[in-house]
Amino acid sequence: MTTPLPLILEVSPVARGPFTVTRATTPSRAVVYATGGGEVTSFDGKPMRWSQQALSPYRTRYDVDTGDHRRRAELRSTPLPSRGDVHFFVATVDVAFRVHDPCEIVRRNVTDAMPIVYGAIVDRFVPITRSFGIEQSAQAEDALRQHFGSGWVLPEGITIFALSPRLLPDEAASRYLREKVEASRTVELNRVRHDVHVQQAMHQGQLEQMQQHHRIQAARTELTELGDRPLDPAELIRLHLARNPQDTMAAMQLLAAHEQAMLQRQDLHNQQTTELFRFLVEKDLILAADVEPMLAHTMRRLGATDVRPLGLPAAPAGWTQPPVLDPAGHAPADGRDKPPAVILEQDPKSRVWTPAAGVQPVYVMVDESADVAPWIGDLSNGLHTLHDALVQAADVSPAIRLAVLGFADEVASRLRMDVVTAGSQSPWLTPRGPANYANAFETLLDSIGHDIETLKAQQPNVRRPIVFFLSGSAPRDGESWTSPYRRLVDRASHRYAPNVVACGIGAAPPALIATIATEPAFGFVMVPDSDVHAAIAQYWRALAVSVIDSGRALIDGSGELTISPPVGFRIASELV
Repeated sequence: MTTPLPLILEVSPVARGPFTVTRATTPSRAVVYATGGGEVTSFDGKPMRWSQQALSPYRTRYDVDTGDHRRRAELRSTPLPSRGDVHFFVATVDVAFRVHDPCEIVRRNVTDAMPIVYGAIVDRFVPITRSFGIEQSAQAEDALRQHFGSGWVLPEGITIFALSPRLLPDEAASRYLREKVEASRTVELNRVRHDVHVQQAMHQGQLEQMQQHHRIQAARTELTELGDRPLDPAELIRLHLARNPQDTMAAMQLLAAHEQAMLQRQDLHNQQTTELFRFLVEKDLILAADVEPMLAHTMRRLGATDVRPLGLPAAPAGWTQPPVLDPAGHAPADGRDKPPAVILEQDPKSRVWTPAAGVQPVYVMVDESADVAPWIGDLSNGLHTLHDALVQAADVSPAIRLAVLGFADEVASRLRMDVVTAGSQSPWLTPRGPANYANAFETLLDSIGHDIETLKAQQPNVRRPIVFFLSGSAPRDGESWTSPYRRLVDRASHRYAPNVVACGIGAAPPALIATIATEPAFGFVMVPDSDVHAAIAQYWRALAVSVIDSGRALIDGSGELTISPPVGFRIASELV
């Protein structure tokens, strides 16, 4: 409840006697006189002298409060509507006012100033707050202050000279805003959870794809090992038992049933053969002297083997021909078949290999950072394409030693250096943290020295390594990678310094790729604004051709390294 503020402080009759003393006033009061007919006047707020009172028509004196008043009030009984009149503001108002026309106060008989002041504030605030939403309380406050300006003069004789409003949503509006914020947070949280679920589904799909690929590869390897060997039912049961040792009981029962069926079939066959000869003899269709040759012929027609004249042992093997060895290069399979460390020349005219030609170490370093996560499937498929191309190029793959490394915050070995054969495992990639180029070059520096020494123990002539570096991100480790990179490619200090062929996709800067490539012609970046998926596919096709061409160059006796940019790529130094 608002405390009343009376503005008419005192009402008294005008004294007219000869001995009447005029009552004095204070600076914060103004004196107003009224006639019997209701006319009011003020002599600048000062009281009349005795002589004026005696002769004047004024009958009543009013003392009016003209001092400054400051009040703070909450307009809860008259909340201010927001846009749409659905929600309301509760206004807390600091207001300062004074009487500027005491005659009007008397004329209107203003006994309490607060209803007039607060009513004027509400009347002026309502049209303004209706143009703002309930969540725009700060903007509505600014608009109210701007509308107030330097003050309001009320017709009741009061001037409001200071006003400071503060708007807050009422309880219902506050509850609505809280629920709205909570709903927005729920939507954002659900979106983040959805992104996590999508990422998990992508990872699960990639794992299932890799598992399927490995199953297919294992099946191909098994079929290759089986070759053209015929598989009878017993052999099929043994293969099933080798794959599923938990089915031993069922497999043995199947095998026993199969053997029993074969014995029954043989017994039936023998019975039919006996009945046939008995019929032929009983019907005098053959003579006794013809039984022996007829028996041999008939048994062969019925599928019997090792049929000899009765009473004669099997003839021993003759010694007229010496034993014949298998052709060179066709050694019997003993389970220890391994590729030789050195492949010898077989034909001087169309030589396939010579010890002097050596082997070519190839390192494929692929970006696995989070920046390339949208294309990790394309990168993995490209590695499978390279692996399959080397498997199919069986005349060239012995000249190549391939290693695959993936780099992000750490370096992962996806394929250790070896010959790519039909039985070797195809590598795969997975997205991880930020790209750390320093780790990538440090790992190459350590791996190359160890791998080349191992190769030289098997093959005296090892060519200078080639590193195919594919990046889709900018370094997150600043310039710290430059030191290990210089040590890697410096031929004065590093005996096995490689040739580096660098390619950039996505966010890889052309200047970075041009710096990493050991020659200007070895640095390529995809054409700006082109499709990244298509660029990755073209890169792997070009890489497979380059690796196979390097192997053929060794076989042909040429050691020159020729690199052509993939389709859709440009020389990096041209874009710097």
